Amino acid sequence: MRGHKKINTKQYLINDSIKPPEEAKIRAKNMVDDETVIKVFVDASELNFQGVFGLGICIVGQGDVKVRSKKHYNKIMKTHIVYAELQSIALAIKELDKLVINKKITPVKIEVYSDCVIVDRLKVDNKLTSIDMINEVATEVLFLWEDFEQKHKSISLQIETMSGDLKRYNPFYKAAHNAARKSLNKS
Repeated sequence: MRGHKKINTKQYLINDSIKPPEEAKIRAKNMVDDETVIKVFVDASELNFQGVFGLGICIVGQGDVKVRSKKHYNKIMKTHIVYAELQSIALAIKELDKLVINKKITPVKIEVYSDCVIVDRLKVDNKLTSIDMINEVATEVLFLWEDFEQKHKSISLQIETMSGDLKRYNPFYKAAHNAARKSLNKS
């Protein structure tokens, strides 16, 4: 098929209804420029229900944006995305511990956001489900959380479920989502 041009099927024009409004752009810029609060967005993805998970985090604040990802294997927990979401929170806290040590300006507060609704119950009850392995990861997250607060007493660490408004038009959540997928070679 020499001389035959391949048809490009990728969409190049963005629908006007998908473009972020001006308020969302301002919100994103304010998150990056905030010197006192660091926001962390986490997400997880699974490869074809095989127990191979991609973990993605995006750390925003103090004029910087950092994206990290990691592949995580656990065949027993296949189809349990809550397990992977908790693993991504654990990864975020470990990364934050390293990051805070290297920061010139210590943040007052760090907010970790997940789209998993179960994380709001972490401090109240570490037995989140009837599945022991998920509860073990929840206990690990609690331990990391408490350890972080002991090491960095001047920093308030919060872990909470992301509201729909915060999720909508959020390039940093999207970056965490894409990092999780990219670690699995998903597009």
